Formats: sequence, structure tokens, C-alpha cells
Amino acid sequence: MMQKDSLGQDMFLLGRPGPSRRKVALQYLELTQRELEYVALSRDTTEADLKQRREIQNSTATYFDQSAVRAAIEGRVLVIEGIEKAERNVLPVLNNLLENREMHLEDGRFLVPAARYDKLLQEHGAEEVSKWRLVRVDENFRVIALGLPVPRYQGQPLDPPLRSRFQARDVATIGFGVSNDIYKHGVDMTPVRVID
Repeated sequence: MMQKDSLGQDMFLLGRPGPSRRKVALQYLELTQRELEYVALSRDTTEADLKQRREIQNSTATYFDQSAVRAAIEGRVLVIEGIEKAERNVLPVLNNLLENREMHLEDGRFLVPAARYDKLLQEHGAEEVSKWRLVRVDENFRVIALGLPVPRYQGQPLDPPLRSRFQARDVATIGFGVSNDIYKHGVDMTPVRVID
């Protein structure tokens, strides 16, 4: 995970149902002292759940950034749980955020990757860029997706474009007859089977 993070790449932790994948992600974030935003996907998740919600405040409709947008702008890690449950209408939004670090927001702003934003800022100046309502995506923004292997478990196989954004890592769970010492010699994180 640290290697992927240092390369600026997103991660996909695959495993059986249970908390193991989430624990690995949270332990890594604690180790690296990174902040996180969390999204649990379901069949009912919409684009607004990832982008912005419109709420009435003081008799005025106001847009509030959701966790994916906050993570991108603030340079946090976005943990997406249940990616195999993502509906087809949500996948293009996720794919564009993962591949291009871009997202069109409902309030008219547009998320732009850090390198392109900095180049535009240098060429056109801050005043012109602010007129275009561009928002810089922090270069420390990462995504850790947590999912189940499909078709063994219920869900939808990942779209080929979305699947190509990740390298998956299988997170094994400790079962009966397996040693609890998964940190053998402080390096190996694969479970060790006990043989009598």
C-alpha cells in the first residue's frame, strides 16, 4: 500500500465479507497519519451522494460537498466500501475521478487535477482561473476501494474501465486453525497456518 501511495496510485482491497479489508485500510491510514473520508456504496447510491447535496438553508438552496469532493480538495484518502454494489449511473463519476481526477459539480465548479490547475494558473493568472470556477484536486488525494470477489458473492463485476484503475490485493482473513501472529518477523502480513 505504501508503494502504491508513493507512486500516486489508488488501491483496491479484495476479500471475504467482514472487517478485515477495512481494518487494513484504517491501520495504514493510522500508520501514515492521513485523514480519511468514507463512502459506503449501495444500490441506492446516486451521483449526489458522491458529489454534492442540495439543501435549504435560510430560505436559500445551498450545495454541500460530499465526502468524495471533500477528500479530493483537502488531499484526504477516500475509502469506498462495497464498490461491487455501485450502480451503472455512478460508475462514470467514479471512473472519471479515479482516472482523470476530474468531476463536474452541481454548483458549477469543476475539479481539475493539480498539475493541470497549476499550469493554467501559471499561464492565465489567478483571476482568470477563478472566473472559470476551477477547483484544484490535491496531489495527496488517494482512493482505497474495498470490495468482494464477484461472482462468488452478490454484486456486479467491475466495469473494465474502472477495473483497470486498480491493482487488487487479496486480504486474507484469519480462520480456525490459523495463527494470530500475522506480523511474523514484522514484515510478512500473510496468515501463517499452524501445523501440529
